Amino acid sequence: MIEEKKALETIISTTPMPIHNRVAIQKAYNHYLLHDVVAFNNFPQTNQSAVDGYGVSLKNKRFLEFKLIGESFAGAPFLGAISEGEAIRVFTGAKLPGEVNAVIMQEEVKILDGRILLKECPEDGQFIRKKGEVFCAGQTIGKKGQKINPALIGTLISDGVNQLEVSKKLRVGIVTTGDEIKPIDHESIEDFQNYDTNSYMLKALNELQGVEVHSMKLVNDERQILKKTILEILKCTDVLLVSGGVSVGERDYVHEVLIECGVVQEFWKVRIKPSKPIFYGRFTDACQVFGLPGNPVSSYIGFLIFVLPVIQYRNGALKGGLGLDQVKVDLGADIENIEDRVNYILGNIYDGKTFLKHSNQRSNNILALSNSNALVRFEPRIRSNKGDEVTAFLLP
Repeated sequence: MIEEKKALETIISTTPMPIHNRVAIQKAYNHYLLHDVVAFNNFPQTNQSAVDGYGVSLKNKRFLEFKLIGESFAGAPFLGAISEGEAIRVFTGAKLPGEVNAVIMQEEVKILDGRILLKECPEDGQFIRKKGEVFCAGQTIGKKGQKINPALIGTLISDGVNQLEVSKKLRVGIVTTGDEIKPIDHESIEDFQNYDTNSYMLKALNELQGVEVHSMKLVNDERQILKKTILEILKCTDVLLVSGGVSVGERDYVHEVLIECGVVQEFWKVRIKPSKPIFYGRFTDACQVFGLPGNPVSSYIGFLIFVLPVIQYRNGALKGGLGLDQVKVDLGADIENIEDRVNYILGNIYDGKTFLKHSNQRSNNILALSNSNALVRFEPRIRSNKGDEVTAFLLP
């Protein structure tokens, strides 16, 4: 049995670098930038009006009356010149001539015989979006390893970026095993059977990372059928997840079958709760294989701890930013880990600062999982007291 820290180090050290692939920016969502993106343009590219109103030219004199000489729209700029004491009608986002050094909101203006009248002299630079105030040409606007979210896509497009270098899309396969597991389209099940929850949970977890599962199979506990299925998927997969049958029961064949299929074992069983019987190995340098427990909570948490960093890294995340997001919280009650292994406890963060655990931490309690928003990790044989500050991992 291996320690959790060593298991994670082994996984990351044997995870291949992302394969570069240039894609249209609209297809880059949920990937990670593989290099810095430097702005080609200023944004905005020219001074613009921040409001609907009037742009005026002020130099040495403090005017309260301006001659109105034209208009500037966002898509149809004023092309003339403005002298001191003159003004143009402007609209939000409109280009401002270089001579305009203040904009007055339309609500603050009276119009009389082609002139605008003010109550007080405007301040220099008011309501003007300055050229390059958001970013300047040559400025880094996207950092290597940064996750590509909708806001970053918008930022990059504003600079005219239409393609990005991201990782080649991963091919993930999922195999779920168990005579008691039935597909979700099964009309009814016996009281000793369960619907296939794990396949769809694992599929959804991958999709949250922008990864499409290309193959998903449900297999009974028949050794030869399991072996044939795994061999077929291994040949066209970057990451294979096998859920169930990974422990030491009489019909738990996954560990032996993976070895028979040519998977080189890196470790089997981790000193952790839940997800103790997890398996990790490699079919090729580019194909990583995980055996996850069959209990849904164990399978889910096992994915988050051990598989998620692989998906993120192969998608282009930096090693320092792998895994779940973390926050500091205070315990709302005493918690004691009496086990000789690390224990991940499900629960909820209340008011953004207090963590309370669920009373039932059994690995089949999928309701507790779905009602939780955080995990807290406790070292072996340690007691933590109410009010202690701990690190919580935010659940997706």
